[in-house]
Amino acid sequence: IDLAKFRRIAAGDRLRGQYQGLSQDPASLSNLDQDLPNNMIHQVRIKSLPQEWLWCETWCSDASLSRAKTIDLCNNPQTKEPKLERAKRIVPEWSIYDQEIRTILDNDSTGDNKENLQFDEQNTHSSTNKNEL
Repeated sequence: IDLAKFRRIAAGDRLRGQYQGLSQDPASLSNLDQDLPNNMIHQVRIKSLPQEWLWCETWCSDASLSRAKTIDLCNNPQTKEPKLERAKRIVPEWSIYDQEIRTILDNDSTGDNKENLQFDEQNTHSSTNKNEL
């Protein structure tokens, strides 16, 4: 990125303004990650990352999934599959993580995890230094 040019053309302000406009439209929110660059591509030079940096089932092949560095669990208008179900199908370990989180939340709601939460909270507060802020 050429930061001097980025600042000179007020690219950040333009992108923020466009984002603000798009975020007011409920229909646009589902595709904001696509709408923002598509609407701004002629005002701010935007280059796309290689496909493996943002794999999405809607527009990427199943064969390319093994090379994916990030996975976008985007809405697939063709299947309308719920995101949690899609996550479990695409990312096999998702079910394990989901169950771990559900267990933690269940324990927390019954008070079983109260000691751990207090310990974590104390560690979080003790590591904060005003000079670091």
